Amino acid sequence: MKQLIIVLFGLGFCAPCFGQIHDEKFRLAVLMHNVKEQSFVFGEWEANTNNTETHLNYLGEIKTNDNEEYRIMTSSWFWGPTKKVTNQILVFDQSYNLIGNYYLNTKCELPTKIDDNKLIFKPAECTDCDYAITKVDFYEGIPKNFYLGCKPGLGNIYSFYLCF
Repeated sequence: MKQLIIVLFGLGFCAPCFGQIHDEKFRLAVLMHNVKEQSFVFGEWEANTNNTETHLNYLGEIKTNDNEEYRIMTSSWFWGPTKKVTNQILVFDQSYNLIGNYYLNTKCELPTKIDDNKLIFKPAECTDCDYAITKVDFYEGIPKNFYLGCKPGLGNIYSFYLCF
């Protein structure tokens, strides 16, 4: 029984990296194309089918104070009979290997660009949230967590999940 719990627990940590494994070739194509801040759509979601749809947006590179460089991409994957969506910020190394990701609740919460080595979030553009632009700094490296919300205490903390 202990072994089963350990295996299930381990799968829970790996699932964020392997849940959309079929999208790996799409992600690589967008990275290699190197066009920033443009949405690329792969597939077409349809009700009552197994068809999925993936929206990828390459935001660019972020450098840390240690001169490490990361490539940042957003992903929205539409799936299931009710068109559920899985939203992620994907972090790649210089060799296009996926390091890890952040899962976000809505597509509206995804960052829109990189400015001065910071991810820029503008959810006010598609919600009734009227707070200022939010920035997440990578100067000290990949943040383990960041907060995104309309008002203090009324938001979410998003965590970084490493891929193996």
